[in-house]
Amino acid sequence: MEIIIALGLVVLASIIIMYACESFEDSADYLGRNMKPGIKGATINAIGSSLPELFTTMALLFIYHDEGGFAAGIATTAGSAVFNAIVIPMLCIFVIRYKGVVVDNNVAKAKRVYKRVTEVAIDKPSVLRDGLFLLFAEIVLIVFLGGTEMAWWMGGALIVVYLCYFAFLMRGFSNGSIDEPEDDDDEYDDGEDKPSKLKALLTFDFNHLFYNGVSFNNKRAWVVLSFSVTVIGFACVILAEAVMMSARALGVPAFFTAIILAAAASSVPDTILSMKDAVKGQYDDAISNALGSNIFDITVALGLPLMIYGLLYGNVSLGSNEDIQFLRIVLVATTVCVLAIFLLQKKLNIRTAYAFGAIYLSWLGYVIYKGLQTMA
Repeated sequence: MEIIIALGLVVLASIIIMYACESFEDSADYLGRNMKPGIKGATINAIGSSLPELFTTMALLFIYHDEGGFAAGIATTAGSAVFNAIVIPMLCIFVIRYKGVVVDNNVAKAKRVYKRVTEVAIDKPSVLRDGLFLLFAEIVLIVFLGGTEMAWWMGGALIVVYLCYFAFLMRGFSNGSIDEPEDDDDEYDDGEDKPSKLKALLTFDFNHLFYNGVSFNNKRAWVVLSFSVTVIGFACVILAEAVMMSARALGVPAFFTAIILAAAASSVPDTILSMKDAVKGQYDDAISNALGSNIFDITVALGLPLMIYGLLYGNVSLGSNEDIQFLRIVLVATTVCVLAIFLLQKKLNIRTAYAFGAIYLSWLGYVIYKGLQTMA
């Protein structure tokens, strides 16, 4: 019975996160409307869509105050990184292959025409940029996970890695050629029929709930984004409880339930945003969101809770968890494999998607096998 309740909570948290991401996406699109392709996906989209990993890791560490909770937090961020690197590109390829790409993004969603795309080219310099930063972040994390404890300064060092990445992106953004900012009063809606207040409340459509769906300006966009983030944080507390509950019900360490359930559920925002970018024909943002989210997951989503917890309560014990040590290898191996596919192939196609699917099924099979071993 407990496992059914836990799975129900995972589904509930995923639905809440999914709807809250709709509002987040709309406000993020407005705030990043003048960014170059690949920059918005790696910054605004990546940060916002990775907040579930941050909040889930925070909840697991601060609510449960033990080695198992932090191990589950590591599993959430690492599992999410594997999910983002493999599953998101796979789903993006599937959606443009079988649904298509919007011919004109300026018409209402109900009237949009889609054109199926069999293969796409991506900006390899952007992939190489994000991939190298991701590998560097993973190497730093590997070094820190080599001991039996993690100190607050290690969390701070991980955050510094992300700040360097962010500064590098902003430098490229400021030096690039972009359009002048639009006037805050310009139209920025898609012409959809307005939902009722009740529907807006139940689906966390904060723009329609607070502003009757009028066009965004900077203030309204930040308000909607802030409320979306708050709702996502609440959903992550539910998700953290579901992880621990399912671990108790199955008799396995929370590490295993977190690496599958929490990792997949917390990756809902990344998946939705990347798929929508792909449908809009913004392939570089779709891939940059996935890779940029991984950098945020490994550096900030893990580093910030570690730094705060370490300053308040002292070092976090890692014990002799062999599974955490294994994750160090998986993270780097997955990243190298995915980057090789991106950089060596001229264009991504349906065969690429199936290859990604095979890699992820192999990963899931190994995790389930290890989990069954602990239950035996």
